[in-house]
Amino acid sequence: MKMIEAADRNQVLSMGGPVNCETNRRAVIALGGGGARGLAHLGVMEAIGESGVRTERIVGVSIGSLMGGLCAVDSDIKQVQAKAIGLLHSPVFSEKCRQLMAAASKVSAGNRKQSQQVGPADWFGLWYRRLERIMRHGHRLTKIVRGPSILSDEILHEAINALIPDIDLSETSIPLSIVAADLKSGHRVVLERGPLRKAILASTAIPGFFPPIQWDDMLLSDIGVLDAIPLSIAKSYASDLTIGVDVGSSVQRIDTFGTAIDVVMRMEEIGERLCRRHSLPHADILIRPDVGYRPWYDFTEPTALIHSGLQAARAALRHVISVRGAG
Repeated sequence: MKMIEAADRNQVLSMGGPVNCETNRRAVIALGGGGARGLAHLGVMEAIGESGVRTERIVGVSIGSLMGGLCAVDSDIKQVQAKAIGLLHSPVFSEKCRQLMAAASKVSAGNRKQSQQVGPADWFGLWYRRLERIMRHGHRLTKIVRGPSILSDEILHEAINALIPDIDLSETSIPLSIVAADLKSGHRVVLERGPLRKAILASTAIPGFFPPIQWDDMLLSDIGVLDAIPLSIAKSYASDLTIGVDVGSSVQRIDTFGTAIDVVMRMEEIGERLCRRHSLPHADILIRPDVGYRPWYDFTEPTALIHSGLQAARAALRHVISVRGAG
């Protein structure tokens, strides 16, 4: 089949109505990694649901595993969206983010005052910028490189436990596959049995930032840099359509690099982009929400991110599904 993309923002916005249709189409959905940009997955899943396409399976990596887990457990997408937005604005999550910030860097009294004035969704951005300064200036670098990770995974535990029920992967309403990397063997791992929360924790454990997760005799972490959209796995399950959702960052030209950390981070960005390109031929439909300009840590506008996913998916689905009375 011909691969269809929805990437142009003007085209997406001009085709903003729901796809009202009758269809017997089925799809396996591959939800890619991208940090906060992954909230767009919830809009994509809403559009797929309203289109009449039946979701056979969800395959998720990194943030795609968390968003996929939410949708695989609860068929009420509006309820899922409200749950995710509610967590980001909750006082409990805000407090956990404050604890994360305190652990990540030594802040001044002025910074503490600023930290107390922002909402929970802002904390990731503040934390990331401070952590970046620490890395670039070499402060506490010895401690960082000697430990198993820069940060504790407590914040991931809290978010996952708040959003995901304590069930087995095999108990989800929609079949779900979660992709991670085994650091010991160097192999890609597809999880379809075992604790759902733990599987998502493994897939979201960014190497170096959060500690890897012990799973039987494996040591699992996020594989998003190497398999940012798990389309080959999704394709292997598909009886009809394979739909990929790309929420990766937009790669811009950079002319100067101040530190070794800058070079390493740039190479990871380039590697991820090349791996994305390699996986795209497996998609029958590729949906690219207009979110690539947002930093991975910017959770401040969840509603806008979700809406971007909804609009992009509606536009893409119009090209391949017989539409009756499109809005």
